[in-house]
Amino acid sequence: MAGLITPMLASAAVAGQTWHGQLLQWTEEFAIIVLVSCVLACVYRLLRGPHLADRALAVDIVAVQLIGLVILLTMWLGSLVLFDGVLVLALLGFTGTVAMAQYIGRPHLRKKLQSREGAGS
Repeated sequence: MAGLITPMLASAAVAGQTWHGQLLQWTEEFAIIVLVSCVLACVYRLLRGPHLADRALAVDIVAVQLIGLVILLTMWLGSLVLFDGVLVLALLGFTGTVAMAQYIGRPHLRKKLQSREGAGS
């Protein structure tokens, strides 16, 4: 264990940061890379999804991942400039999810209304 910590302490001392500050920076960079790859995978599912429900779920997941990405970028940059974008992304993600749910749900409502009208006459 001490053999792993010693190089981190040495590189942190050269950079002028504490070892936990350096570890936090590496974790942020790793998380940003992982989230970008996950967003790309969800965009692929959004474009190629076999069903409409897959596409709706991909829209919702992309919105949540973009919120996490903006928060990570805010932490990485050390500035609150991008933090207002989280609220905008949350509202757009919610709106997109509701719009997709309405789009998926309308054909089912039409079928129910037609069956009720046919049964009543």
